[in-house]
Amino acid sequence: MTGRTAAADEWVRYRRTARHDGLVAALSLLCETLCEGTPPRGPGGHVVAPAGIADADTGDVLTTLAVEDGTVIASRSRAEPLSVSQTPWAAWALGVTCLRFGVSERLLDAVLAHLGGRTVGDAKLLHQQMVKGGVAEVVIEQLEIETMLAGATPGDLDDGVLVGLNAQITETDRMLLRLLGAVSFLADGPGQVARVSELIADVYFGPARAGEHGGAA
Repeated sequence: MTGRTAAADEWVRYRRTARHDGLVAALSLLCETLCEGTPPRGPGGHVVAPAGIADADTGDVLTTLAVEDGTVIASRSRAEPLSVSQTPWAAWALGVTCLRFGVSERLLDAVLAHLGGRTVGDAKLLHQQMVKGGVAEVVIEQLEIETMLAGATPGDLDDGVLVGLNAQITETDRMLLRLLGAVSFLADGPGQVARVSELIADVYFGPARAGEHGGAA
């Protein structure tokens, strides 16, 4: 295994953790691995972090959100933001994107399990033409994202590309929430995780960050 392959595998770990263990587990791993337990602030001065990690921050808590595998806190941090030219930001940005992709894959797993257990008449809902088409569209979007992230290490994808990928992940998750229907509104369900994932994207890849590079590629 080459050094580059080993480095790329490190970023796959955040995606796999998010998919199999949940958003909080993956976000905790990301913070501990890249930031010594202290996540960077976004360009607007905000931070989203697991409750235990966020408690150590000196910022002002804005909201507390419970998800399936724990609690995250959104706060306004008093720390200085990382510049897009700094190596720690490149690592964090790629890690967050991989994490969010894993959350999206986890959401697809939840949708397939939910639809596979429901029937309309004598047929499974998952076999309905419109539902099958919606799932297929999501799978295509996720394959495109996976192709872009495959083998990437910090700095391979510029910030504009990552902004675009995060926007694509957000739209893919919204498509999945529509397939979930009313279940997506449950406070302890997969829809809540998708909304927190979107909040993370807003904090770290919002208009202020996109504007530094003229928007997504």
